[in-house]
Amino acid sequence: MIKGSIAAIVTPFLENGEIDFHCYGKIIEFHIENHTDGIVVLGTTGEAPTVSDAEAAGLVDYAVSIAQGRIPIIAGCGSNDTSRAKKKCIAAQKAGADAILLLTPYYNKTNSDGMIKHFTECADSVDIPIIIYNVPSRTGCSVTLEQLAILKQHPNIVGIKEASGNIGFFTRVCALADENFAVYCGCDEFNVPALAAGAVGIISVLANILPQECHEMVSLMEKGELAQARAMQHRYGALISALFLEVNPIPVKTAVNILNFNEVGNIGSFRLPLYEMSAGAREILVRELDKVREDFEKYQ
Repeated sequence: MIKGSIAAIVTPFLENGEIDFHCYGKIIEFHIENHTDGIVVLGTTGEAPTVSDAEAAGLVDYAVSIAQGRIPIIAGCGSNDTSRAKKKCIAAQKAGADAILLLTPYYNKTNSDGMIKHFTECADSVDIPIIIYNVPSRTGCSVTLEQLAILKQHPNIVGIKEASGNIGFFTRVCALADENFAVYCGCDEFNVPALAAGAVGIISVLANILPQECHEMVSLMEKGELAQARAMQHRYGALISALFLEVNPIPVKTAVNILNFNEVGNIGSFRLPLYEMSAGAREILVRELDKVREDFEKYQ
């Protein structure tokens, strides 16, 4: 079971729009050096919707080759086509991923039996752990507690990234957790409350720019040092809000380029339809970064 601060990392692009693999390797090394506990390749933050299946397989393969077992690599393999999702899962396992992050089927969605069948068929197709990814604000559908109670019985389905933004639902999901089924917080604004409710870790956007701090926050909660962890959550609360002023990953990629970490450098822009951050939102982001500027000095 992977625990701790798991960074859902950005995907860097060259000026011609192609993936910047050299920079991608530097990002992975940056997280290893700064105590991140796991990496999600091609989550929402990694701009998965505009990355082709061939590019995705290449990114997972490259991440595994760079990590060399020093940090777990979790591959995002979501699709609203179960057949395609299975192929992506198989490719991720072949590339050497340690686990899979599997999105609920978006847009066409499904009924309850279809939801169970989607995850079960994908889990049957591989031998590595699968973490369900529940983010209804993006997918238009949510896995239910009843479905989770069934899915957690599959030996390959080992957890859920719960990103509904509903702390009440989150705590009820945590009630289903056991030694074989883990819950991860997928909303940075809820990190400490989620860990207090029973999450074993966070799958974080914030960790892209504050990896040591996110690792420390989870570690403090593991040690029962709530007051210190709570202080960290409060310290970065306004910055977290700024990172979601516009759709993720527009603000966090903007923040990485503003901060220009020595080890990472410029990560380029976006693939349409994602576009540059608006001037007003960028101004707010810069202001919130400046408020905790001293925390970034060790990375620069």
